[in-house]
Amino acid sequence: MADGADLSIDSARLDRDVDRMVRQYLSAGTMAVGRAARRIEKQLEAATQNAVPGRLWRAWASESYPRQGPARNPSAEVFVKRPAGRRSIGAMTFWSQPGEIRGSWGQFLAIPLPAAGPRDRKRNLTPGEWERRTGQRLRFVYRRGRASLLVADGAVFGRGGVARPLTELRAARDGKRGRRRYEATIPIFALMPVVKFRNTLAIEPIVRAGESELPIEFLHAVRALR
Repeated sequence: MADGADLSIDSARLDRDVDRMVRQYLSAGTMAVGRAARRIEKQLEAATQNAVPGRLWRAWASESYPRQGPARNPSAEVFVKRPAGRRSIGAMTFWSQPGEIRGSWGQFLAIPLPAAGPRDRKRNLTPGEWERRTGQRLRFVYRRGRASLLVADGAVFGRGGVARPLTELRAARDGKRGRRRYEATIPIFALMPVVKFRNTLAIEPIVRAGESELPIEFLHAVRALR
């Protein structure tokens, strides 16, 4: 029976194995953070699509730093992407926070109606801009207990339901083609003293729930290393 045993450890190999294991776990953390951010992004998209009409849900995006590989402090963010910019951020605020919008100096807020046509990409369409665009004056219509209106008299509905003035030249052209358009008074803007935020989209609970799932994502990423 031997009196003892010799134990030999290859320290260089051990260091390499430890370094490899540490890098794998750090990479798993990076992967977990990125997956959690993407899940939050998709959940916000779904919630926005359910609560907000239109395509505002497409403004959400996420990014992780770094995208892959080992990192001691990986991070990620979910944000409103460019070039959606300021208008989409303002829309998110309108639909997700309590508050109200008032006109400056006590003036009415002019809300474009569908007949007003497309808006400018950088700002909302104003009554003055609509009059310059069409060459037609708007008339104020007071409605007690309801939103007052700015309307266009002697107008017709054009392509896409947009109001257009019926000029003599246009009427003559339509007459030659055997068509007749009937003039009407078409509402172009609704005038509101105050607009309250809708506050129908809850963002924070979705983010908090996504953050709480980060440990589970990390465990899934670690198990994938085996």
